[in-house]
Amino acid sequence: LSSRERVDAEIVGTDPDADLAVLKIDPDDVEELVIAKLGDTDAMRIGDWVIAIGSPLGFEGSVTVGIVSDKGRSLVIDQNSDPLNDLVQTDAVINPGNSGGPLLNLAGEVIGINTAIIRGSIGNNQEADGIGFSVSMGTAIPVAKQLIENGRVIRPRIGISIVDVTPVNATERGLSVDEGVLILGLVPGGPAEQAGLEVDDVIVMVDDFPVSSTTELVRLFLNDYHVGDIVHLTVVRSAVTLSFDITLEEVS
Repeated sequence: LSSRERVDAEIVGTDPDADLAVLKIDPDDVEELVIAKLGDTDAMRIGDWVIAIGSPLGFEGSVTVGIVSDKGRSLVIDQNSDPLNDLVQTDAVINPGNSGGPLLNLAGEVIGINTAIIRGSIGNNQEADGIGFSVSMGTAIPVAKQLIENGRVIRPRIGISIVDVTPVNATERGLSVDEGVLILGLVPGGPAEQAGLEVDDVIVMVDDFPVSSTTELVRLFLNDYHVGDIVHLTVVRSAVTLSFDITLEEVS
């Protein structure tokens, strides 16, 4: 702790998909325990000031300051894993050792959990610096709740790999829409493939909820649906709007 006191903790559960874990300590083991309040990431605006706390390179309790650069980002950490979604991008300096530390608003509320940085060469002779990412409370809170209740996170899915529609991939793939969730691949035998969805389909609505990004779709399934629910997807395929009813499954 900040007082340099060490206490034993129980691992309640871990979730590699969100790069999060829940640990439990006994409040009686800590004198005058102070608990940080969890804030509302959705209420943060681009340009709002934020504070990152951590132990970069072993320098304990270091504080850096920056702004919210964007929200709802997705980031591929490992080519063998699904991307992290619902990330807050910040230019507050984050280094190895900051991971797991809080990203705070100016009221001292936690609005993100620091998880990743982009630094150095990123290919094509491009260099990156000062791009940090934190898991938003919109994902951290429901993930933590499921870890506490179930010991794991049960994610209802339809068996697709997805990215945001962007001007670049819309042009490359000849898409007729400039916003939505683009299907890049389907799990063989999964709910989406069985229902008839195809690569290059663009999901634009789930039931009555418009979706314009992967973060919105992933968060919607995580927060509002359960395995076994039937969802009505509205999809655009070659300028034609199609509808599909799909049963959510726990697809690995």
